[in-house]
Order: sequence, then C-alpha cells, then structure tokens
Amino acid sequence: MTSIIKDCFSFLNNFADESGKILKKKFDESFKIDIKNDGSMVTEVDRMIENLFLEKIKEEFSDHGVLGEEFGSYNKDSKFKWIIDPLDGTHSFIAGKPLFGTLICLMVEKVPTLGLIDIPILKERWIGGKNLKVKKNKTLCKINQNKKKLKECIVSSTSLLMFNDEHSKVIKKIYEKVKFPVFGTDCYAYGLLLSGKIDLIIEANMRPWDYMAQVPLIEEAGGIITDWKGDSLNLESCGQVIASQSKSSHEEALNYLSKI
Repeated sequence: MTSIIKDCFSFLNNFADESGKILKKKFDESFKIDIKNDGSMVTEVDRMIENLFLEKIKEEFSDHGVLGEEFGSYNKDSKFKWIIDPLDGTHSFIAGKPLFGTLICLMVEKVPTLGLIDIPILKERWIGGKNLKVKKNKTLCKINQNKKKLKECIVSSTSLLMFNDEHSKVIKKIYEKVKFPVFGTDCYAYGLLLSGKIDLIIEANMRPWDYMAQVPLIEEAGGIITDWKGDSLNLESCGQVIASQSKSSHEEALNYLSKI
C-alpha cells in the first residue's frame, strides 16, 4: 500500500465514522425532504453528509476531485477522484428501514481503487480495495468461486420499479429460475454478497455513485461485477449492473440479459 493510498484508506474509514454518527442521529429525528428535478427524493441529510465530505477532501487532499450525487463534480480532472453517495437508500431511510448506507469509491487514474459500504444502524462496514484485503468490520471477506447454477442462487434487486417493461420480462424469467429473489436491500445487498449470503445482484437505472464503490470491493474479494454485456463498470456505464459470487451463475444470467 503506497503512502497516499494508506492515507486515503484512513481518511475513508474515519469519514465513515463521522457520516455514520450523523445518519444514526438523524434516523430518529424529523428531517426535511425535497423532490429533485428528476422526481427522486432527497433529504437534508444527503446534502449534509456530501457537503461535509467535500469540505474534508478540500482540507485533507486539496488536489483530489469529487463526484457526488447531490452536488455534482469538483476538480473533475484530478488523478484522484472520489465518488460518493452520501445516503444510498433514501426511501429506506425515510421509511425507517435500517438498510440504507453510505457508498464511497476512490478512483486513481480512472481505476476503482478503494471502496466503502457503510451500514451505520446495523454497525456493518465493508472496506478495502485493489490489492488490499476487504473486510466486514474485522472479518476478512473472501468470495470462494463456487460453481452454483442459477437455480441454486439467491438473487437480489432493490426494486422491480428500476426495470422498464422490456427488462422486466427477462428479469422475471431469471427470478423464476433461481432459488428465490429478495428485494428492498439497497446497497446492503452488495455487503451480503461480499459476506457470502446473496449469490447474485441484478439492477438497472443506476448512476456511478450507486455502483462504483462496490467495484473494487467485489473484484478484490474474488467476485464479479459488470454491466449486462459483461463489460467492466466505469463512470460512463449505462447503469445496468450485475454482481455475482461465481462465474458460472454470472454467465448464465448474462445469457438471459443478452436477449434484451
């Protein structure tokens, strides 16, 4: 681990402590909710955490860039770029379901290098990245490339509403094939995949801050995460994401998705 990556790793862990405290406190309080131009909901908490992150980056790493869900790009041409979703699972947060979290990725020269999934209410945090160990709290995450077939898999999607009509027809065929599907887990699903609980995740209509943090974590732990064509995810990806514990189930699911 180079000195700068070590510093970034420590910064990431420390910031998650701070953002987690804010989310825990606000979870039990009333908070303002606005509707964004795209029709999605945003709370004052989303903005509070992202603004705090931007302030901290300017203090600690003034030459780094940031891409956030709420405030867009800062210093966008930097070699080091942080991608943040301050509150992934806003609907869950509003509804009182504790599966929401904070997602943060550090990209170095466009390569996803560090990742964080922090679920503060459950006190579960996955952190690590490229050429580093991935841990859930203090437990090492290592995905054993099993040879599960699709019919043996537990599959997760945040919501059926993320799929359009054309997608839904194929996605439902996959759901009918698998062991059983689960819904409504937001970013927590990716932590469950890293911990060996969920086998496959299929999602759509996502933005970079929704999926980039998961890339270095899942790849380093030994899993697979791509778009629906099997290509690596980046900032320009179309927002269709599939993540798997095994190559065999990933390829089987891709065969279905290729028909869209």
